[in-house]
Amino acid sequence: KQWYQRRVRDSYFISDRNQQIFAAMVSAMDEAIGNITRSLEENGLDENTIIVFSSDNGGNVNCVHHYTSSNYPYRGGKRALYEGGIKSPSFIWAKNRLSPGRSSALIHVTDWLPTFWSLASLQGTLQPNQP
Repeated sequence: KQWYQRRVRDSYFISDRNQQIFAAMVSAMDEAIGNITRSLEENGLDENTIIVFSSDNGGNVNCVHHYTSSNYPYRGGKRALYEGGIKSPSFIWAKNRLSPGRSSALIHVTDWLPTFWSLASLQGTLQPNQP
């Protein structure tokens, strides 16, 4: 509980208590990701690792009594077919295997399978139809 209290205290400039808690959780996640990537580098595993972050949909903007998210500039949110409900951030990190890039194309998580297959096959350990 100490980590939680310290992180909430560090977000003193945020007036809304729920937003302070959210900021504390994001801060903790950021630190944990840093710990994982540092450990991968220290153990020589970073060149053989793929890290994926993805969200399942847009933020929940229509909660009872308050807003918990913003999908600005898009309209709508979770459970909506507007851009705010279907667009969400994600990224793939594979050191020295992927060129930096950005896409605004609409994709589904299953569209990533060919990318993962290609990245794994670079080592020659996987062959089609022989997982």
